[in-house]
Amino acid sequence: AARLAAARPATARPAAARPATARPATARPEAAGTAATLDRTRAVRALLSARSRAVRRHDRAGFLATVLPGPFAVRQAQLYDTLGQLPLARWDDEPDTSSPAVTPALDAGGGIWRWPATRVYALRGFDAAPVRQRRQLSFLVRDGRWLLADDVPAASAARELWDGGATVTVRSRACLVAGHPSQLALVRSLGSQCDDAVARVTQVWGSGWARQVVLLVPDDTGELARLAPGAGDLSRVAAVATTATGGDHPAGDRVLVDPEGFGRLGPLGRRVVLAHEVTHVASRAATGPQVPTWLAEGLADYVGYLGLGVPVGVAASELQADVRAGRVPSQLPDDAAFDGSRPDLAQSYEASWLATGLLADRYGQDRLLAVYRAVGRDGREGALDRALASVGTSTAAFTGQWRADLRRRLG
Repeated sequence: AARLAAARPATARPAAARPATARPATARPEAAGTAATLDRTRAVRALLSARSRAVRRHDRAGFLATVLPGPFAVRQAQLYDTLGQLPLARWDDEPDTSSPAVTPALDAGGGIWRWPATRVYALRGFDAAPVRQRRQLSFLVRDGRWLLADDVPAASAARELWDGGATVTVRSRACLVAGHPSQLALVRSLGSQCDDAVARVTQVWGSGWARQVVLLVPDDTGELARLAPGAGDLSRVAAVATTATGGDHPAGDRVLVDPEGFGRLGPLGRRVVLAHEVTHVASRAATGPQVPTWLAEGLADYVGYLGLGVPVGVAASELQADVRAGRVPSQLPDDAAFDGSRPDLAQSYEASWLATGLLADRYGQDRLLAVYRAVGRDGREGALDRALASVGTSTAAFTGQWRADLRRRLG
């Protein structure tokens, strides 16, 4: 069997890919209200409206007519072709109200103008709320016409897959899988694998979630990190679930699949990984701030391994080596134990899996899920103790039971 510890994600729960507020350091706004400023602002707003309208109307020529000819236009053509493959419910650029006017880019010269904006988009059937991503837009005037000259994510903002170039998509029964052409074989194979994961997760978690998942396949681990800049060290992951920001609400649940890490897994390991990450997507709305990382990750592994018949000595091989050497953990893993750079990261996941499994064994799967949801709803300090009290135990008592179970099963 494959060493499934290599499949462990590095984040405690779906990592929030939160856009950063960007303000062009070199821009010097002119006095608002002058005729020239108003004319520029109107022209750029009209340009952005034309681009959104072209996307809605599937007007490729109209979209590219807003773009400065040259290498940037080639990238924009790739973007348009990608957008045509997506089930878009919305795609707009909203200028930044904190920077109400187009400003000269003093560092660029050549008549470049800039305006920070927010890209707002939603995938029909997948995004409960629109995703919002900070962008930096640059413009040039050619023959009296305003044209888009550059479009990049704001500093520290998460990239979108299509920022990295041409993208292909595959739609399965429950999933939308997108990746670059270099990953086409993996993109095609992931559709059915994702469908299987959605079905397995729904069987445990229930049907009270979207049951639709977006999988993104970057070219390599470097691009993976750019798609999830807040997710920590991703060098040892096969996949990671992320959540973008949609105004005041989370939006844009995604599962990012690292082709290098995922490619090292066998069929069984891939099933574990995908069900693990889809569990994060399904449970995200119930994962409040008081849900400890061990419970979130343990539940994801509980679902990932459920019914696959993986021996505990395989799934928890690193922790078993520690226990047999007399190094039985004294407490459940804290949140810091899930930092991707930790050398004992695998042990933290294994310990969490065995802890949630013990809850299910002692009190039943339904009570495990009830405890999870109760902690997520509570949101106050001590939420875990109150939830465990509902099944007749406490954090301290359960920790003792778990440590004894580790000795029994792994010793």
